[in-house]
Amino acid sequence: MLNLKKTAVAVLAFGSSAVFAGTMGPVCTAGNVTVPCERNAWAFGVQALYLKPTYDSNIGSYSVTSSPSTVSIEQNDPDWNWGFKLEGAYHFSTGNDLNLNWYHLGGETETTRSAGTFTIPGVVVVGASDAFSLKPRWDAVNLEFGQHVDFGEFKNIRFHGGVQYARIKTELSHVGVASVTLPAPSGTTALAYRLGNSMTFNGFGPRIGADMSYDLGNGLAVYGNGATAILAGTSKGSTVVPALAAFALPTTFNASRTAVVPEVEAKLGLTYTYAMAQGDLSLDVGYMWVNYFKAQQSLATTDSDFGLHGPFAGLKWVGTVV
Repeated sequence: MLNLKKTAVAVLAFGSSAVFAGTMGPVCTAGNVTVPCERNAWAFGVQALYLKPTYDSNIGSYSVTSSPSTVSIEQNDPDWNWGFKLEGAYHFSTGNDLNLNWYHLGGETETTRSAGTFTIPGVVVVGASDAFSLKPRWDAVNLEFGQHVDFGEFKNIRFHGGVQYARIKTELSHVGVASVTLPAPSGTTALAYRLGNSMTFNGFGPRIGADMSYDLGNGLAVYGNGATAILAGTSKGSTVVPALAAFALPTTFNASRTAVVPEVEAKLGLTYTYAMAQGDLSLDVGYMWVNYFKAQQSLATTDSDFGLHGPFAGLKWVGTVV
């Protein structure tokens, strides 16, 4: 009887261990989340930007009437323009940094049209030759406090928060000659005209983001960065409408309002870092997208987003402070 009990206990023990072993599944090892060792360093960088401005309303558009029954809407697409980014940073403690950077973009798009009937916000210009100019300008200054965190051997994220100041200005102008019929005895005559539209936003507010990177080895890494800001400031619009009549003066309309403008931005890119005796030199190439919602106030059209997108390339040097 005693041997039978021992046999039963052994069978039950073996069966239960087999059940548990079959339900455990694969064993995972949690990765380490760490911060870098303490380090003091300076960093300086410069990037060349090649960006295309975008608008979501009919800013810069015009209608052409070739016959009473035919009207077409054409867009004056802003050209691709060169800009730059300058940055300086101080790295300290265990993965902390204080970064100051400045983005700038300017440029001008010019278009010449002739013949047809042009409708320019509120004005019909018959048989005109017209030169159109669109001048976007963007400046953004970011002050960021960052924390670098390593997620295992290959993945790392720099979390950052701070403030942004942004100034966005768009200038539109139409300069041309119109065929205007005046009362007798003048009759039909050519009359020069100029129409101008200026939109400006200045804003300041908090900004947060994360720069995520995956190391490929041999100094190479791919990254995806994202950030967002809420800017409070002043949005202004000014429109000069010519009066197409003899000796008439143009009419100027001005408007100003307080605006809260959300901003989002994203980057995808590739970096290569070369270790030197006096620091690390990094080559950075990628593509960026930026959008400010309803940042441009126009009296002739609805308020418009202001966006930018395009490639960039740059160099950055990080040198340890002894």
